Amino acid sequence: MRRLNLNLLYPLDAILHAPTLTEAGRRVSLSQSAMSHALRRLRDHFSDDLVIHGAGEAHLTPLGQALRPEVRRIMREVEGAFNYSIAFDPLTTTETITIAANDTNEQMLLGPVLRSLSTLAPGLQVNVMPLDIERPARSLELGADLLLLSGDMAVEGLETMPILTDRVSCLVWDRHPEFQDRLGVTEAQYRAARHIVARGGETTAFALDQNGIDMLRARRICVRTTSQATLPAILIGSDLVATGSSWVFQNYASIMPLKVLEAPFARRDIVLVAQWPRNRHDPMLGWFVRQVKGYFAQHYKV
Repeated sequence: MRRLNLNLLYPLDAILHAPTLTEAGRRVSLSQSAMSHALRRLRDHFSDDLVIHGAGEAHLTPLGQALRPEVRRIMREVEGAFNYSIAFDPLTTTETITIAANDTNEQMLLGPVLRSLSTLAPGLQVNVMPLDIERPARSLELGADLLLLSGDMAVEGLETMPILTDRVSCLVWDRHPEFQDRLGVTEAQYRAARHIVARGGETTAFALDQNGIDMLRARRICVRTTSQATLPAILIGSDLVATGSSWVFQNYASIMPLKVLEAPFARRDIVLVAQWPRNRHDPMLGWFVRQVKGYFAQHYKV
């Protein structure tokens, strides 16, 4: 290991993630010939081709696939060591944080939470990227500093902080002909209702018992929207029923003529957590997570 030039980590990481050798070189500011030389040295070291390029695509060997997350993890640890700091001033920081979240959590994060941070940390740059639902850990490989996700999707081996306890509720127009004077929806009413869902949310996994899962699957879905954000506008003036996060629905109901109803499911709490790599001893990251948790604790009682 001492005889291996550790500068090869940078081209190795780029080679394992870029579609072509030229693009890999661009990412680490190396010429095509320099990248070709680096790839030869890496192949000699591992006694493996690692990647085969063709038709603008990169096909990783099994070893290349296995190395991909490991090299990215090492790169994060190196970066964390050289950027280590025990001082953080939110008023003067110009750092960037990248958060992986689904569209529901993104709505809340990009709205009231970031508005509250605009005076506390005016120079902080926040990027939000889609959370990889199937493999949340892959979002870290793609550059996320922080994951916001349901506790049942939490990635083993990461630092984890509970942010909010949520539950499933229903959302309707506040003058819905059947529910304007009610606090909840019965099972019979739920099964008979006309439902609206965000596209792709037909099989969203909530923390439900088998009867609740059966009710979700048996819903009569009449409208599918492009995203969660468009649900409220379509609900207003309709007889449709939406099912989802209680704290998101409470926010909608606070600013629009909508009403949150108790869903006819056995109550099971859903814990939203923040996760980040254990090697990240970053005061900015810790500060940001505390701000998000504090905001939700103050504004959403579910």
